[in-house]
Amino acid sequence: MAKSPQRLRQLLAVEAARIMVDEAVGDFRSAKEKAARRLGVDAQQHWPSNTEIHSELQARLQLFHADTQPVALRRLREVALHAMEWLQEFQPRLVGPVWEGDATEHSKITLHLFADAPETVLFFLLDAQIEYEEGWQRLRFGDAAPIDYPTFLLEYESAPLRLVVFALDEDRRSPASARDGKPLPRGSATQLRRVLAEGGHA
Repeated sequence: MAKSPQRLRQLLAVEAARIMVDEAVGDFRSAKEKAARRLGVDAQQHWPSNTEIHSELQARLQLFHADTQPVALRRLREVALHAMEWLQEFQPRLVGPVWEGDATEHSKITLHLFADAPETVLFFLLDAQIEYEEGWQRLRFGDAAPIDYPTFLLEYESAPLRLVVFALDEDRRSPASARDGKPLPRGSATQLRRVLAEGGHA
């Protein structure tokens, strides 16, 4: 018997969430594509939304990783705070699963930095003799056309750290979240210290 479109969406959401958690796939689209291939679903109209996948991801963490995920999350947040203190001249803001609380041991720490030019961050890393990989991240603000922002990927205290460099005047608005299109939540070092002290959620 053929599965209903709604059942297919649910199965894809569950499998995509499993892929993100268990196989360390960091973005929704890649997880959806993998899940669709494995389940033999070609029609993209049956694909779940990123919000649906995120709900399944949260459920999976609570069901299968309730003992280990909070420990991994706290460690990543502590490393993130150290990195933010190291990079304090760039007004770092923590974003993504480490800030929002869905991180696993495989998650990257992502910091938004603000500088007069990307080269300022580049020279900072060179002066510190840090090895890094350069790249780009495409981000969108509201309905405007997407913009490519320079990124630096490095290892910091044995954790993957991704730095996304914005202009100095872009600290007042946040790009859209890939999950739901709303402004991406950002946390300052002060806010992160408070979360760690309280042992709670951002």
